[in-house]
Amino acid sequence: MDRLERKRISVPGTEVRVVDQCTSTNALLQGEKSTGTVLLAAELQTAGRGRHGRRWRSARGAGATFSIRRGMRCAQRELAGLSVALGVSSARALRGLGARGVRLKWPNDLMANRRKLGGILIETRPSPAGGSIVIVGIGINCRRQPRLGTRLRRGVAALDEVTRRPVSRNAVIGAVAREVLGTLARWETAA
Repeated sequence: MDRLERKRISVPGTEVRVVDQCTSTNALLQGEKSTGTVLLAAELQTAGRGRHGRRWRSARGAGATFSIRRGMRCAQRELAGLSVALGVSSARALRGLGARGVRLKWPNDLMANRRKLGGILIETRPSPAGGSIVIVGIGINCRRQPRLGTRLRRGVAALDEVTRRPVSRNAVIGAVAREVLGTLARWETAA
């Protein structure tokens, strides 16, 4: 198992934090007071969430679970459609790491070979300084978990099944975060 290491997650201009365990990286960043961009990654989430309140399950060391908190000058009403744009950029980052067949299933599921590889949960709120606070939670299955698909009663994919060579979770988080932050910057400029 490759350990998450703050210094190995390369996201320029972003404060990167790694915790061993937490309830939810999104939930922790909801209470964040920092005005800068923060990325929080966890080895294990005990209460990760997906759409419609569904739980996100990932065994210790098997996934890349992280959230990015960023202030945006846009009002919340200007953020409609952002989840699709961030899903496309996440899929592009994974393909750049050598993952084959990664696609976005509207609006926020990352798929590989018609099985769920990951998901994105976006939460927004007004910023006291004006504009919005955007928290982007991302969970990606990196290592195969043999019984997970049976337990969830659906097809589950993992990066180690769709890449030719192993990719560290630190590299996955860094690549996806850089693409997501680039998309957020372009969205803000266009709004």
